[in-house]
Amino acid sequence: MTAAAEIVGRALDDDIRVLTRHRPGAEITTVSVWILAGSRDETSPGIAHLFEHLVMQAVPPGRKMRVIDEIESYGGEGNATTARDYVVLYARVPTVDALAVLDLLAEAATANEFDPVLVEAERRVVIEELRLAEADPTDIVHDVFFAAMYGDHPMGRPVGGSPADALRLTAAEVTAWSRRHVRAGRVAVVVTGGVTPAAVTTATARSALAGLSVTHQSARADRPAAEPSRLPIPLPALASGEQSRRLDHPLLGDTAAVVLGGPAFALADPRLAAAEVVMELFAGGNTSVLVEQLRTNLGLSYDIWGDLSGYADTGVWRIAVTTAVEHRDEVARLAVDLVRSAVADGWSDARVAVARRRAAGLVRLDAEASVDETLLLGRHALLGGSAGWSVAEYADRIAAATPQQVHNAAVSMADQLVVATAGG
Repeated sequence: MTAAAEIVGRALDDDIRVLTRHRPGAEITTVSVWILAGSRDETSPGIAHLFEHLVMQAVPPGRKMRVIDEIESYGGEGNATTARDYVVLYARVPTVDALAVLDLLAEAATANEFDPVLVEAERRVVIEELRLAEADPTDIVHDVFFAAMYGDHPMGRPVGGSPADALRLTAAEVTAWSRRHVRAGRVAVVVTGGVTPAAVTTATARSALAGLSVTHQSARADRPAAEPSRLPIPLPALASGEQSRRLDHPLLGDTAAVVLGGPAFALADPRLAAAEVVMELFAGGNTSVLVEQLRTNLGLSYDIWGDLSGYADTGVWRIAVTTAVEHRDEVARLAVDLVRSAVADGWSDARVAVARRRAAGLVRLDAEASVDETLLLGRHALLGGSAGWSVAEYADRIAAATPQQVHNAAVSMADQLVVATAGG
């Protein structure tokens, strides 16, 4: 990469992080504001998710349009995502309007007073969203998987809570969550596109986010001690004689979903790159273990995909398989057996070479659009603490993973298997 294309990080009074991936000449820029707290940081399930809905639909003081409407008025697209570790507000807009939209998203993120009428309306939208998810086995199965994986830990809760949880939420709870977590040290800006790093830093310093830094500076003398860092999460112990944990969610219909997975690596763990190659070998391309057997040879599924998720202090891998209800148990059993056999047998150096080349290529493909690179950069640089993280550097690490590193990662990942099903 040229120097102009490198990621540049800046800090506003050491409190608000700013990361810019400058793409000189890019006509489209993705602007995002990150709050480094998510569904695991809630007193009641669903607060962070409702906050995300509210701030995008609210009209900030002194403005005439809702946040999402103003983004669209620039000819852009806006959205927001709640995850276990963070909430992110983002917009993909013409570069010429990117700084104006950054100012808008900063106002949205720092909102902490909400119109009760809006709260009631968005709560109904959230309940409908969650209701639809609960009726879809291919959606709800991932909540079942995280419950099986993490048990009673907050990481095991559905990100959006349940419809019953959402029904109980109040405006006061959302305000309290916002005031606790939207503060200096837990808010950041990530921008990918045609805007220069200097322009992004200057715009951030003039935005509503600067007020968080000022408030933080004035409160330094009497602020509480720093919050303890998150520690690795102990997983629920397997029962005596168990080799894997399974959790089933009955659901009427003719489709079942099976998720097989287990513990992986946190975002800062150097083994994460090798785990990307393992996922390609498990359920990536057409010749991967599960695709080859469950789809091509046995015809038990049309839809098989894998995902590797790193968090600040933990990680999970999972493979999702959609099948007919009558094949649910067979698919679950075969998936476990296939993964265990593959790890026990290992892969040839030639097979690993193909897998790591494809895994590295997919990382680059996945970041081709500025919005996707922005979300990747935010997760790895902010949550993983990798200040110099870039797509190119990560792809190079994947491509450099040795067969032994890939084998070691696979052994660790298959050590404690978790199976979740929905449907049937």
